[in-house]
Amino acid sequence: MNMIVTIIFSLLLQFATCIEYDGWLNIKIQHSLNCNGEKYCTRGNISLKSLRAGTSIIEQKPFQQQHINELKELADFDGFYTIRSLVTAADTKESEYFSSVKAKAFLENGLTDVINAWVLPNGAVIAVSFQVNNSSESQFPQSLNNVYKIKSNFYLRQVEAAVTPDTASYIQKLEREREAREKGELKDNRSFLAKYWMYIVPIAIFVMISGATNPEGPQPTR
Repeated sequence: MNMIVTIIFSLLLQFATCIEYDGWLNIKIQHSLNCNGEKYCTRGNISLKSLRAGTSIIEQKPFQQQHINELKELADFDGFYTIRSLVTAADTKESEYFSSVKAKAFLENGLTDVINAWVLPNGAVIAVSFQVNNSSESQFPQSLNNVYKIKSNFYLRQVEAAVTPDTASYIQKLEREREAREKGELKDNRSFLAKYWMYIVPIAIFVMISGATNPEGPQPTR
């Protein structure tokens, strides 16, 4: 048990050290089931007081029978169940993200899903994805007094910044070489073929074509 706690703490510490910015984060989860004519309505909310800590509080409204009926209707024609995520943070305006899964898969997983928020090192959220785990056994949702509980796992996923090429240094190098050539300070140490291949290749092709059009050469006169 102590080893498991140590591993979890180490993973959280590693993630925290990768995040340069720390602040709060809030994600409103909406869907389009049982919305009384509205396109989207509230499904739940995910809040974090600290990105570095990575500890989230998930609050979700349980499904009623009407939610299940509409979800089954989507599953009957292989439709998608879509959620809209409205993300707000301390230093950013509200942004929205959409993600979908097959309604049948969501039902067969017993209303269990995984929500991932993809975060840059500066703390900016660039995507929120919604998925269900692949399961070999169907686990249709079970109700308690016609109430169906949603079971969600939330994860912060860090996006590593890509290595950018040092374009400025390369351009400066080319500029120095050009200036050196103009001043005659840079010697061209390339071989003869490297210098003049663009002239040699067309001549060689011309000779080959000429030989192919007249392979036997001129006939002797009698």
